Amino acid sequence: MKNMDYYLPCRLVTGKDCVNEKGEVLSSLGRRCLLVSGRHGALASGALQDVCALLKRLGIAWELFDKVEPNPLISTARRAGALAAEMGAGFVVGIGGGSALDCAKMAAVFARNDLPGDSVYTVQKRWEHPPLPIVLVGTTAGTGSEINKYSVMTSDLTGRKKSVGADCNYARVVFGDPKYTLSLPYRYTVSTALDALTHASEGFFSKAANEMTDAAALAAVERIVPVLASLREDGPISWEQREDLYYGSLFGGMVIAHIGTCYCHAFGYYLTEEYGAPHGTACAFFLPDYLSRAKELLPQKAARYERACGGTIEALGEAVRRLNAYTPPPLSREELSQVAARRWTGPGAGANQFLRTPGRFGEAEIRDTFLRVFLKQS
Repeated sequence: MKNMDYYLPCRLVTGKDCVNEKGEVLSSLGRRCLLVSGRHGALASGALQDVCALLKRLGIAWELFDKVEPNPLISTARRAGALAAEMGAGFVVGIGGGSALDCAKMAAVFARNDLPGDSVYTVQKRWEHPPLPIVLVGTTAGTGSEINKYSVMTSDLTGRKKSVGADCNYARVVFGDPKYTLSLPYRYTVSTALDALTHASEGFFSKAANEMTDAAALAAVERIVPVLASLREDGPISWEQREDLYYGSLFGGMVIAHIGTCYCHAFGYYLTEEYGAPHGTACAFFLPDYLSRAKELLPQKAARYERACGGTIEALGEAVRRLNAYTPPPLSREELSQVAARRWTGPGAGANQFLRTPGRFGEAEIRDTFLRVFLKQS
């Protein structure tokens, strides 16, 4: 068995109406809390109403910070943290998709730590004070942020996205109720599901993979792929399919919690930062190429993956392209080469994501892969 260091301290409570039925666990966290959400998703899903009703029943006072934007800025989390400190919050509750949950984790850090500028990136494993306890309620089936320690935050100074995370950033309690995903429209359902599939797929073939992460990755693939294969834009999405997508996203989150991501995410950040592509859409744009590479380099693992998804990697790649339906910006070969050189060459530029990618993946492979995917699908 491969050596591993597996740590997952979250209390995970799942099932329909789990907030209402199991929410008493929050009583031990404090008498005041800050709710962190985006402007629409928490309310539209019904999750915000359920959490507020629970807090009222438990006699816990709360204030709401609902200013989280997609791909949240560090300054947004800093403002939320300042509000938590000002109100004397004992804990922070994040409600929403990945952006809201990531922002809530960082708000819990900022509530107890003065971290100016981008210093949060450089001291992330050495907070002077531990963050406030964190509770997370997911409303999308994609990021897996509920179950991992990372916050993907956008720098106010550079506009770049980068992960921040330490073991103390895991949530104390996670509520996973698939009913909160029922309000998601088709396109957002597809984008988030592709994000979850990318997490599982990158992780399964990663150099950092181990037996535990492999099991979680295959559990995600087994749930997500059949649903994606059956989705139609004008068709209904059943409760059972919503369950499979949501629980698949949790398994994908367990994977990246321990081994991170590979080049699909490194490249995908570029499409989000520069062109506003949704995160799942951006990362999945590179997924078919990643899977083809993995099958060539790791045929035995690829056979296990194909058994889990019930078909070939080639067929899955075509299905991902069809569902993603993303048209990249019209950039020339020279422009693409300049992007690759500017963003991903030199010391530390996305190093971990590329080092985890199967096979040798140095500067030449980075450039060639980025250009090949763009030019093939333009």
